[in-house]
Amino acid sequence: MKTKLSFYVLHVGLCLAFLFLPYAFTSVKTIFAWPNLYSNVHDRIYFFIYFSLLCFFYFNYYYLIPQYYFQNKQLLYFIMIACFLLFFVWISGFLDHPDYNFLDFRDHTKPFLHHRGPFNEGMKPPPDFRNIPPGPMSFDTMGGPPTQYGHTALVYLLGVISSLLFAISGRLQNVEKEKMKSELAFLKAQINPHFLFNTLNSIYALALKKDDKTPDAVIQLSELMRYIITNANDEVIDLSKETNYINNFISLQKTRLGNTVVVDYQLNGTPFGKAITPLILISFIENAFKHGVNPDQTSEICIYIDIHEKELTLMASNKKTFSIQSDSGIGLQNTIERLALLYPNKHQLKIEDTNEKYIVNLSIEVG
Repeated sequence: MKTKLSFYVLHVGLCLAFLFLPYAFTSVKTIFAWPNLYSNVHDRIYFFIYFSLLCFFYFNYYYLIPQYYFQNKQLLYFIMIACFLLFFVWISGFLDHPDYNFLDFRDHTKPFLHHRGPFNEGMKPPPDFRNIPPGPMSFDTMGGPPTQYGHTALVYLLGVISSLLFAISGRLQNVEKEKMKSELAFLKAQINPHFLFNTLNSIYALALKKDDKTPDAVIQLSELMRYIITNANDEVIDLSKETNYINNFISLQKTRLGNTVVVDYQLNGTPFGKAITPLILISFIENAFKHGVNPDQTSEICIYIDIHEKELTLMASNKKTFSIQSDSGIGLQNTIERLALLYPNKHQLKIEDTNEKYIVNLSIEVG
């Protein structure tokens, strides 16, 4: 709502500036002279032309460019632009004739009564300019001065060029957004089966041992899958849902691994009222369990999540152990790519990969 309001305010301000700036610095007494639309024919003419050019700018931007220029009808589009240019040049000359200028409300039929002729007292009349050949500074007897036509054509062409640049720039931005959405959809399509595969492996391990915790693990799995199906396609979700998903995931891993792993998990701060992209944190946590757990030795995993006003920090570390898993880490790599796409200049990711430990430190803005 605020974005739309600012959009309309910006456009109204630009339109008013376009309409009234030509009258700035036209008065020798004041900095700005308001146009006298009531009694000044010149001001009415220029205001009408400027208003018409402004209307054409939006007509060109919202109709001609999408319907013709972007529909592979460029030749027809430029023919129409040329026709409109001739029309505006013609109308600017047409309005210069007081006899049939519909913006000139004065009565030109009444003679000048009691007006002393300037040539009645022996003054020589001026030369007849009708026989002078036209030159670069001459006035056309059928219309206004050439500078008026040039001024109208210049403003018109600037409006056409600027509307084309704005439209092309907006189209490129939309294409970039659609490309980003496609990339994110592809990455999510890879991540979701990845989660399901690893979690089902956990349930399978419990079932083989005929563990009494298997039903609880199935319930936790259902909660995980419900989250993925319901919320994974949202652009942003409440941070509390993401942390609840992480809690279920860690509980499921504890159930599966039992006493073979020591998990130090801490969540500090309140997640309510903050938003984050779904499934942006879990890959780092899952990676710690995947490469930091060995049933033949005691494993150590530390996961700390600190939530501040507008920032979340995640630290996930695991002691390196021998793992027979052949997974190439596609979930972790996809998450790194998603961070680059969704949080440019809004996150910091530092990974320490030593011989003994693998540590991830992530700082990300949450709104």
